[in-house]
Amino acid sequence: MKINAYRNLFLIALVFSFGLSACSSGNRANLKRIKSNKEWEMRQNWNNYTVYSRNRPSFVRGAVAFLYKLQGDKKILIDRGWTVVTTQEEKDKIKIWDTVISAEILGHNAELYGYLIYRSGDRASVKIIDEQTVKLSYHYNRNYGN
Repeated sequence: MKINAYRNLFLIALVFSFGLSACSSGNRANLKRIKSNKEWEMRQNWNNYTVYSRNRPSFVRGAVAFLYKLQGDKKILIDRGWTVVTTQEEKDKIKIWDTVISAEILGHNAELYGYLIYRSGDRASVKIIDEQTVKLSYHYNRNYGN
């Protein structure tokens, strides 16, 4: 009887550990947090990048993230929540009103694809698709008290 209980506990632990490793399949390793805040540096040099913003829901002002993609043949796949920022006026109007995290988006062989400036309360991850493509997943965490 004890052997069956130990075997069952071992199987549960094994399944749990495989589940954790599957969920953490290296996606966050490709989004390397930068210790210093690069938001203002990115804002000043934004013409060197293809810039996207992700806005909050319509009832809350501001944005939740900016994506600064390096110009070139590397691709960052993003969902429909992002919009391209094309003019200085658009850029000046859009602000993140919360504490931000600055991160490098890394692809195959740790190549730099761009930068993500995002709200500290949200979750982001990057997955390598192939040698020229990464996929950025961004989840907006709602703070109803704000």
